[in-house]
Amino acid sequence: MSSQNGDERYVVLPWWRGRSLPWAVLVAVSIVVTGIALERTAFFINASDPEFIERLRVGRLVMLAGSATSLAAAIWSQVRGHPLWVTICVASPAVLVGLAIMMMTPPSLTPLIAGAVALPAAVAGLIGGLLPKPRE
Repeated sequence: MSSQNGDERYVVLPWWRGRSLPWAVLVAVSIVVTGIALERTAFFINASDPEFIERLRVGRLVMLAGSATSLAAAIWSQVRGHPLWVTICVASPAVLVGLAIMMMTPPSLTPLIAGAVALPAAVAGLIGGLLPKPRE
């Protein structure tokens, strides 16, 4: 859309073009969903055996969703032209926590330790992706 007012001519862009809001929301959703999955798969929660098994099943399914959103945000980050470290940090929950949850047997602290590294890295990637690009 363009509008002419005398000799002035300007172009009105959609509000989302050039903005980082949709990407940032996807990264934030991946961080939150990964945190929920870690809470669901924590083995030190006192529960009866069938309830514990159901919590693990739900936690693993939620982690699949968290890994999918994290990988989608990482691909989108690369398409947007962010630095490589931002893309790697955004993908870290899928790679570290997702693999740890899917590979380890249920009574393991490995996914929680991986989450202690991956979630702050994802937050750093989110902040790095929202900062303005330096001019060359």
